[in-house]
Amino acid sequence: MTRGVFRYLVASLVCVGLLSGCRFDLFDRREPWRAEAEEKCIAEKGAVPSAFLEPMSEIDGAGACGMDHPFRVTGLEDGAVSVEPKATLACPMIRDLNLWLAEVVQPAATAWIGQPVVGIRQMSSYSCRGMNGQVGAKISEHAFGNALDVGAFVFADGREITVRNGWKGPQEARGFLLQVQAGACEVFTTVLAPGSNVFHYDHIHVDLMRRHNPRLICKPAPRPMAPPPLMVSTPPTVQFGGRSEGQPLGAPVPQVPQGARIPGEPMSIAPPGQPPLPDRTPPGYGQSQPAGTGRAPSYGQQPYGAPPPGYPPSGDPVQRVQPPGTVYQPNSLRPPGPMSYGPAGAGDPQVTGSIANRKYYSPTLPQASPIPLPQARPGED
Repeated sequence: MTRGVFRYLVASLVCVGLLSGCRFDLFDRREPWRAEAEEKCIAEKGAVPSAFLEPMSEIDGAGACGMDHPFRVTGLEDGAVSVEPKATLACPMIRDLNLWLAEVVQPAATAWIGQPVVGIRQMSSYSCRGMNGQVGAKISEHAFGNALDVGAFVFADGREITVRNGWKGPQEARGFLLQVQAGACEVFTTVLAPGSNVFHYDHIHVDLMRRHNPRLICKPAPRPMAPPPLMVSTPPTVQFGGRSEGQPLGAPVPQVPQGARIPGEPMSIAPPGQPPLPDRTPPGYGQSQPAGTGRAPSYGQQPYGAPPPGYPPSGDPVQRVQPPGTVYQPNSLRPPGPMSYGPAGAGDPQVTGSIANRKYYSPTLPQASPIPLPQARPGED
């Protein structure tokens, strides 16, 4: 009997030692604020069920582990960013992950990589364990679906940047990860990245742990790098020019000299009091001679040659040229106009239907006045 009691006491002490080493026991209960935060988040539609967010049954794990409204997450930002492998998270964590992706991760990806993020590789979501998986450590936020470990980012062009290799890797990868980590400290209450401790050398840990004081944990201290300037290419300036007659199509087009005025370009008139504008006449345009030289101005254009045989002479083909000093007489050979305005019924074949029923009135002939004229008196003129 004594030996049985001794064994019972030893087993009890071992169990107490194990539970004390875990820093949480099987009789712990979750803090009330966790359930309240989940209910409020769902009421505010922080996580809406979809093909990428599947509601799950309540998780009631060992001790305080679990959550009231868990979600199975395969994508964030309405499926624009895949999550592999699938994660089990609570609503507040899903809401803030979407905020972090939209306002921090995607702008950083555009600035440093030039491509949007289309996927993340997560290393741990819900897990009923102590911090860092250590025996005797305080219970982790992973035990409530309130934390996520991100190990890599996948971009639209297929590139993948891992936290392990990119944290001290090429400039674009390092700059992207540093900006992502710095922005995470503005969204979450705990951010642990490479350099914080030996347990986070290959991922970025983010969670929403509540503390008695408003102090946040962000390690290492954020040191984002300035992103590279955007390289905007401008198209080359096209100079006005023309291809000479007989020049092959493959030959380069001659360019107008710098500062020359392009034909057809509006002229700029200087305001009063300003010096005259510089001469921008393109080469090839001759200048007129000063007055009094007796020479006609030359404009650099080739004179018109004689018309080819059979080409109709210039001028009116019907109206004959009158000799000087003669009075112009209408030419009866000129064809009539498109319509005639003679009176209806005249039999004019040019009458159109639009004036066929028009009425015409003959002018009244002058008649003698019935009033007798006064008699002329001699001497009154």
